[in-house]
Amino acid sequence: MNSDYSGKRVLVTGGLGFIGLNLSRRLLELGASVTVLDNFMPPGVSEMHADFLDHIRIAIADIRDADKVERVIRDQEIIFNLAGKSGAAASNKTPLNDLDINCRGQLTILEACRTFNPGVSIVFPSSRLVYGKPQYLPVDEKHPLAPESIYAAHKMAVENYHFIYGKLYGLKATVLRISNPYGPFQAGEGRAYGIANSFIQAAVSGRPIILFGDGSQRRDYLYIDDLVDAFLLAAAQPAARGRIYNIGDGQGKSLLELAELAVAEAGQGKIVRGAWPEEYRAIETGDYLSDITLARHELGWSPSTDIREGIKRTVLSYR
Repeated sequence: MNSDYSGKRVLVTGGLGFIGLNLSRRLLELGASVTVLDNFMPPGVSEMHADFLDHIRIAIADIRDADKVERVIRDQEIIFNLAGKSGAAASNKTPLNDLDINCRGQLTILEACRTFNPGVSIVFPSSRLVYGKPQYLPVDEKHPLAPESIYAAHKMAVENYHFIYGKLYGLKATVLRISNPYGPFQAGEGRAYGIANSFIQAAVSGRPIILFGDGSQRRDYLYIDDLVDAFLLAAAQPAARGRIYNIGDGQGKSLLELAELAVAEAGQGKIVRGAWPEEYRAIETGDYLSDITLARHELGWSPSTDIREGIKRTVLSYR
């Protein structure tokens, strides 16, 4: 895999966010010529990542700005298309804003590819939320889609945008349906990316972890280095074009177990029970576990980081 990226021109949209920073750092280590497109520099990122940012090209622009998007897309060989607005509960409160950023913004990127770089390889990170409440476990890629938030519905739409542009214009698109990533390089000082990082961040800070309900619902959590491996393998393999892969750890822990692991590894913090806020209850999907058989067979990918080790590394990074 290392040789697949040496000297390659690679664009990471949303590259100053949590996943983007981890991915861009790895790409630089592999010898890629990295361009990052993001709509702003999160607080603390320029100081925390100064050594890395000096060696990449950074374009600060909104993905809905067609002129700026076109300029960075023209000469790229690979695009990791991470840009967008996250938050399932928030999307239900502001559906038109979510539509504008996560659908119109993505179409702006794809139109730029169609016009100026139709042969580019592109990997789009979708979400396990497109499945809604699982009808069976573990969930494979043939599971019915039943999104329960505007965010998830838009993810499903954008998956199809990528494949339509592939069919009509030759775009080489791959979709990863990702389950609960966590790890170091949380961008900025605001809300943690995902439930696992929020639990770890709270424990390290000595704040209580607020657990809604009994915390028995099971999820799988994916350490960021393993997710980066999946991105790199998906973009490098021609057989992955036009394909969808579930990317999770395939194991699973309850939210209560996750909170207990975070407190134990941090050596402080406590777990506090709380009532379900209505906006979160409305999108709660219950147990979820990814079937990663297809990714294992076709990409040669499987996660290698045990959740205890992943939490340990993340705790150290926050400290």
